[in-house]
Amino acid sequence: MQTDFRNVLKERHKWGLQHQENGGLVMGCYSAMVPEELMWSCGVLPIQFLMSPGTYGESQAYLPPYTCDCSKSILEEYLDGTYRYLDGLMVSHVCETIRGLAGILSVRWPERFVHVFTAPACNDLGARRYIRAELMSLAEKLQSLGAAPMSPERLEEAISLYNTNRELINEIYHFRGQNPGAVEPEQVLSAVMSAGIMPRPQHNRMLRELLKTIHKGPERAGTRIILAGLLFEIELAEGNNLFSILRESNALVVWDDLASGMRYRLERVEGSKGDDPLDRLVESFMGPQPAPLRSPAERKAGQLLKAVREYGGEGVIFLIPKYCDPILFEIPTLIPILKENDVPSLCLEVSGSLSEGQMRVRVEAFMEMLSGSSADSIWA
Repeated sequence: MQTDFRNVLKERHKWGLQHQENGGLVMGCYSAMVPEELMWSCGVLPIQFLMSPGTYGESQAYLPPYTCDCSKSILEEYLDGTYRYLDGLMVSHVCETIRGLAGILSVRWPERFVHVFTAPACNDLGARRYIRAELMSLAEKLQSLGAAPMSPERLEEAISLYNTNRELINEIYHFRGQNPGAVEPEQVLSAVMSAGIMPRPQHNRMLRELLKTIHKGPERAGTRIILAGLLFEIELAEGNNLFSILRESNALVVWDDLASGMRYRLERVEGSKGDDPLDRLVESFMGPQPAPLRSPAERKAGQLLKAVREYGGEGVIFLIPKYCDPILFEIPTLIPILKENDVPSLCLEVSGSLSEGQMRVRVEAFMEMLSGSSADSIWA
């Protein structure tokens, strides 16, 4: 069995088409803050939208110029028919752009199923009632599309399946953090991103095979780095220059707090077998969620500092896609907190006009700054 998850990203439509051939439905999703377990229990494969390269010419007629490339890519592939096989679209309210995009799609294709799922930011009885009603309503809507009815038994099996997936990914992350350089950061991130487009049973098998192939080797010398922000999957599938630049600069990625990485809802759905599985799923959506609009920046700063202490991180590199307002809103809060704790940081634009040469200069300058033990920050 193959263990290179980058190949999975390159064949991103294959899995959904195979699931449909086997009689299942396929739901295009944006953000991991959607009830994937509920969908899988109803026979629906949730697949995360992945960004494609291009000029996004047709989408510009519908979207303002300051829209992120990911939203342009989703709309472009709806317009050119790439996503015609999807049985519907579900997005989580992680930013106003994606919420607006859902509105555009529902108006442009009124016959298509479009659903905006919003998890509460608070944790109280009213929030529990709301999210439970939302989940039950969603199950009914999926059934009207031809999905299987939701049942406690199937939901319990789906929760167990997804929890196993999270445990395997966490195992890879902890191994990488304790053995810097033993597994390349591209492979780790590809493993997480591919979870969003593959059926979990196959993905779990691939993760187990990957764990068999990685071994602790001689400790590699280098500067221990933590990545944060957002990196689009196209940067991995197409071969991004960032990781080769990091390697040439002797930077070792020991952890990440990327929306496309460790923040892909990797917390277990807690509770013991025998409890109402719907109540367990409700609890998993309570409180702050792993997205800038759904969680205080101070909480994220605490998570970064914890990773710094646990894995010996010497600096944080924020990867910021162009026009990604939610991530940009966090930066003014995060950088001062990191600086107060003597953790240097670099803000790096990873899409748009930044060339390989510019990226190399900024990363190398940051590595030199770390070697001088400065707690300053660089905006690139």
